[in-house]
Amino acid sequence: MAKIKPKVILLTFVTGMLSFLFLLTDKAISYSDNAKFCLNCHTMQEPYETLQDSGHKQFKCTECHAPNSYIPKVVFKTKAGLHDLYVTTLGEVPQVLQATDETKKIITANCIRCHQTTVEHTGIGQDQMCTNCHRNLVHD
Repeated sequence: MAKIKPKVILLTFVTGMLSFLFLLTDKAISYSDNAKFCLNCHTMQEPYETLQDSGHKQFKCTECHAPNSYIPKVVFKTKAGLHDLYVTTLGEVPQVLQATDETKKIITANCIRCHQTTVEHTGIGQDQMCTNCHRNLVHD
C-alpha cells in the first residue's frame, strides 16, 4: 500500500476547511439577507413596514443596503453586523437610524445599477446621492 504524503493530507485538509468556511459564510449571508433577520432589531420594524407600502417591496433589504458583489458584500455585512451587535448589546440603539457615508454610497450605486437609463444623464453618482432627493421614496 502506497504511503500518502503529508503535503497531500495537509492540502486536502486545508481545502476541506476552506470549502466548509465558504459554505458556512454563504449560508450566513443568505440567512441574514432575509428581512426577518433584519426585524430581530426593534429599530427595523418601521423601515420594514414602510418598505411594504413602496414600489420596492419585492427586494431584499440588502439589495439596496449592501454591495452587490459577493466579497465586498461579505466584508460590509461582517463589519456592519459587528457594529450592530456592539450597539445592541453594549451601546445605545438610536431611535432613528442614519445611513453612514459608506452606506449612502452603496445605496446610490445600487439605485444606479437598477435605474441606469433613468439617471445616466444626471449628476447622480458623481457629486449627488439618490437619497438627496429621494430620501423617503422607500422608507418614510
